[in-house]
Amino acid sequence: MDKLEKVELVRQKCGASYEDAKAALDACNDDVLDAIIWLEKQGKVQGESASYTTGAAPAPDAASPEMVAAQAAYQESSKKSHFAEDMDAAWETVKKVLRKSVECKFVAKRHGETILNVPVLVPIIGIFVWGATIWLLIIGLFFGVRYHIDGANPVTVDVNDAMGKAADAAESLKKDVTKND
Repeated sequence: MDKLEKVELVRQKCGASYEDAKAALDACNDDVLDAIIWLEKQGKVQGESASYTTGAAPAPDAASPEMVAAQAAYQESSKKSHFAEDMDAAWETVKKVLRKSVECKFVAKRHGETILNVPVLVPIIGIFVWGATIWLLIIGLFFGVRYHIDGANPVTVDVNDAMGKAADAAESLKKDVTKND
């Protein structure tokens, strides 16, 4: 039950104004029964006191035209714009990508020994902030460094195979240039 329905219920049960019903609910942390009791203590209940029975509940009263109009206005004002929904979806995607980039690790190994093990986010930021990062990674291939990504979930596009092929190509090019077998 939303706030407007609670206000309407308290108003109907106590014969109070919308303002008094809302004030009572605010004072009682949106508890309807406590709000009715609060209004009784304040002397703002008109007619007979509110009552409770364990018998069958009476049919709910039809909402007043003011209530229907207020509910419609409230629902319309609480709708998000299409742009806001798109921005929320974009933000959720960014958070998911950032979370994944911290969970996955970028690992650099040389002669089987790990020389670098950092979140994938670090080299990505390095590439965007300092352009020489990509060149350092490429030069590392010629010095026998092999790169791969370790993550909690398998990577959809097998980036590790691509990085392995790049390392093999660099090794082959190095052998061709130096004429070492």
